[in-house]
Parts: sequence; structure tokens; C-alpha cells
Amino acid sequence: MSSPPHRTIGLRVISCLGVELEAAFLTHFLTHYAGLGVPAGNIHLILNAGRADAPELEAAEAVLAAHGAATPHRWIAPYTSDAMWAERRALQMRVARPGDWILNADADEHHVYPDAPAAIAAYCERKGYNAVQGVMIDRLAADGTLAPVAPAPALTAQFPVAAEMAVALFGRRRSSLDGTVKLMMHRGDVLPSRGGHNPWGEGAAPRFLAGARLATFPGIEDPATRLRFPFRVDHYNWTARRRTSLERRLATPGVSTAGRAFGEQVLDYLTRHGRIRPEDVALGPVRPPTAGWRRRMLALRLAARLRHRFPRPRTTRSKSASARP
Repeated sequence: MSSPPHRTIGLRVISCLGVELEAAFLTHFLTHYAGLGVPAGNIHLILNAGRADAPELEAAEAVLAAHGAATPHRWIAPYTSDAMWAERRALQMRVARPGDWILNADADEHHVYPDAPAAIAAYCERKGYNAVQGVMIDRLAADGTLAPVAPAPALTAQFPVAAEMAVALFGRRRSSLDGTVKLMMHRGDVLPSRGGHNPWGEGAAPRFLAGARLATFPGIEDPATRLRFPFRVDHYNWTARRRTSLERRLATPGVSTAGRAFGEQVLDYLTRHGRIRPEDVALGPVRPPTAGWRRRMLALRLAARLRHRFPRPRTTRSKSASARP
């Protein structure tokens, strides 16, 4: 199922920036993805604002032009997740070319790979895979306060604490673990679903590098496993704009049921504590990416095949299961 050897690999980043609350992330975002080898002209952003005369729109466009990024698309509408992901899929279908691989990242997400993304994409092309998922790891200020994002230093220095929160703090269950992983890289004909966690059914059929959806593997809910996984998304979500962002989204018609429940849970926690308490979460350090990622992914693919061929009875809960991710 390998692709033809003459395919030329190209990398593109597709994202959306809410200019009224997320402008401080923009330069950090551009610098990070340029550092991963994405040409500036292949960084495509949708700029979202509630009104067409928002001054932050022109300011963001000026930053993008100064970095040589692609001309952005203005999206003037109240934010909802469904609408935003529809905009991102439409943008991808307009700009993707044969041979392109898409890095899908929210404005507050920095991908971390065990190898150059272009090398990973080339490997996937040779082997016939078209989708790469990773785990989300939250980055926090040293004391867990919701600090503002400063122009410098890099976000890794401003938010040095790596934490697993989705499971440890907010109690994500097996049925909702899809929300704790991200579709990080995929070929241009694979489209992301709402939230960017999995492929969307209208795109090409996914052939996962891990052999199956990452959320289905035994052990993916284990914080220690997540903190040492070779593909991860550093999530700079716990900043000074977090509460305002949540309150605005919850007040917007069209918010999903799951989004409302999670948002209310987070707001309740922040109201009670005012910060993320380190004692409430599973802390890193994360393991630096290593060259052993190919073997790790091979082990997962073998485990996925065994689970597909020999599914365990639903009534039996075994602790011995296949390879942890």
C-alpha cells in the first residue's frame, strides 16, 4: 500500500487564531513551527473575531506578513468548535496539494516529534500510513498560576511544568479518552474531526502509524505512559486568558454538550482554587524524544492486530493486556 516513490513531501500547518484572546500566542506559534521545518509560506491561519472592525485583526495580519506566512483568511463569527473545524477543513481542501502533509495545531499547541516531521512523513509514505496521533500534555507556570503569555522567553521557559491533567485532574474515562489525544500529522486527503482528535469520516480512510486510534490502547490513560510517549502536543492552555475564553465559549449558542460539561468543570475548579495546584495533577518530566519511535510504533501496530484478531470478552477485565502505548 506504499505511495508511489515520486511523491514529493511538503509540510503545511493549518490553524485558527481567536485574535481577541489568543494574539499573544502568534509569534511563539510561528517561531515553533518554522523550527520544525515548515516553510513560512506554508503556515495557513484563519483569523477569528466577533466583529469585522476588531483592531486585533490587522495587528495579527501584520505579524503574519512580517514572518512571510500565507495570507490569512478572516472568519467573522461567534466561535463554536463545530464551525471552526468546518473552516479548517475547508481551508485544508483549498491549499493542500498532492504529497502534502498537514500539521494541525491550535494556536496554543506546540507539537513535539521524535524526528523531523518531514522524515516522519516520508517514513509513513513508504510504509503506507497517513495519520499520526499523539498525546496532549499540559504546560503550566511553575506555581500553577494562570500567568499571561509574554513575548519572551519561549513558552517552554514561561510554562516549564509538564503535567498530565485530562485524566489525573478531570477524570477522563475510557469512553472519552479520544479527547486527550490529537491528530498531529496527516496526509492532505485526511480531514480532521471536530476537536482535531481523530480523522473525519468524509476524508480518506485513516491508516494510523500506531495501527489504531491511540485512545483505544490499554494504558493510554496512565499518566506515566502519556508523559513518555514519543509523539506529544504541548498544550499552553492554562494562561491568564483561560477563564475569559471558557466563559465566552459557554455563553455562545451552539456549544457542544461535552464542551459545556468540561468547561463548567474547569470553571468550578478555577473558582475554588484560582490556579492549577501541582498536588492535583501528574507531573513530568517528559521523556525527550528518541530515535526508537519506529520500534515503539511497530509494537503498537502488532498489539492492535492482536486485539483485532483476538478481542477480549466485554465482560472480562484483564490487567495483562497488550503493549502499553
